[in-house]
Amino acid sequence: MLEACHSRMAEVPGEGTTAHRLASELREVEAAIALVRSGAATTVSLAGLRFAEPVLRELAAQAERDGIALVPIYWPEDAGCDVTVRRLDVDA
Repeated sequence: MLEACHSRMAEVPGEGTTAHRLASELREVEAAIALVRSGAATTVSLAGLRFAEPVLRELAAQAERDGIALVPIYWPEDAGCDVTVRRLDVDA
């Protein structure tokens, strides 16, 4: 599933494009999940995501199976979102 998402986004060039930003945010959240999964951190916070909803939709089920929570903190007026990635066995 993620490979298909990455390959679709890889086809769209340009750092300023929506697809590029979406792909970048997907990689950032995947890296945060990997860091928490590895045990190197119990919590990672990402700030200023513009495409948190599709990214979280893509990654939430697998993260939960891995014992990781993806917690969005939405900004007012749909201006963006911060995301906290944390182990489920650690109190928030």
